[in-house]
Amino acid sequence: MPSSRRRLHLVVLVRSFGFPEGMAATNRVRLLGRALSEQDVEVSVVCMRVSERPGEVRNVAVCGLADGIAFRYATGSTTRSDSFIGRRLREARGYLSTVLELVTRRRRGTLDCVYLASLPETWRPGVWVLLRLLRRIGVPVVVELNELPSEASWLPESLSRRFSHLDGAAAAVAISAWLRDWVDREAIRIDHPVDVIEVPIVVDTAGTPPASPQADPPMLVYSASDEYGRAVTFILRALHTVWQTHPDCRLTITGMRPATVASLLAAEGLSQTDARVHAVGWIDRDRLLRLYGEAAALLIPLFDDLRSEARFPTKVGEYLASGRPVVTTAVGEIERYFTDRETACISRPGDPAGFADSLLALLGDPDLATRIGAAGRRLAEERFAYSRQGPRLRAFLDQVCAGSKAASPAPATTGTRRP
Repeated sequence: MPSSRRRLHLVVLVRSFGFPEGMAATNRVRLLGRALSEQDVEVSVVCMRVSERPGEVRNVAVCGLADGIAFRYATGSTTRSDSFIGRRLREARGYLSTVLELVTRRRRGTLDCVYLASLPETWRPGVWVLLRLLRRIGVPVVVELNELPSEASWLPESLSRRFSHLDGAAAAVAISAWLRDWVDREAIRIDHPVDVIEVPIVVDTAGTPPASPQADPPMLVYSASDEYGRAVTFILRALHTVWQTHPDCRLTITGMRPATVASLLAAEGLSQTDARVHAVGWIDRDRLLRLYGEAAALLIPLFDDLRSEARFPTKVGEYLASGRPVVTTAVGEIERYFTDRETACISRPGDPAGFADSLLALLGDPDLATRIGAAGRRLAEERFAYSRQGPRLRAFLDQVCAGSKAASPAPATTGTRRP
């Protein structure tokens, strides 16, 4: 590392998930933060809103260190208040405390860039005002794009530009080629220059334990939140075929609430207490990784729609690192990175019978499953190890910060620049 390179100070703003414990979005922030920390970037995480509901608390500490990354809940609490007034007060405290911290850091020279890790599903005035405040004090904002952005197409063009996820941003980090190209198009539409870099899924392969002996009877694992009920329904329809040959095969679903899974089972004509389907809810990371290592296959069906095409699910990286075979569908980044029956088992989107064929192939040939799992782990090490992204992400941030200092109040050019 060149000794002449100045240390950068980066604040990651989190709005829609918890830290340091959580699911895919949380893990991505932790890994990108580690990658940057290894490149002499001081990374801090500020949670602008509470993330926990009473009875489902994963994050208790309002401040601390995780993987060397300092974090703080600007709300003063991690947990949602029981009262409407209490919730609004915590929301206001989180916003004002965040603004105060950013302004103070900038004045002290300990803030070079803000990374907006979670954009709201819909436009919010608070985000709009915050981005303009940061621009006024000379702090560039980088937005994370890992899902299909929502668009206010119902508004007149002049107003819809103000609803854009890129409005007020200096740069974007896109998790997929589709989102990278979307940034190019959107920057032209809103007449606002935006740098963009593509950073795919990232994973800590060194920190993932090797595959364990498979569970007996065989177990399939799907990990997702409540919003992915469509994928569970698809998996259950594929399992109707699998169970004809392997009646003892089990499905374990993590992350999703058991009550949600029970309703999906009922909708498919299955008993809500079907012993072949086990919903464990959210589980801690160590247990989750052990579960992956014991699975006969790890499932991630995607669909033939824009949302699936834009995504590159972070959990795919963790699936691969476990050394167990991934079963998925040919959509978006899957077709770009994977080869069927070599690094994963891939079927057509929306085809439960084809998905079932992939599962049957793995369940009927343990040697094939082992080969695919091992090849998938090698792919994760070669393409998705988080440390590989550190140097290029640091170089990108250097470029963004330098451009922000050199930019005039009214840039004369539009379009994007790709490192």
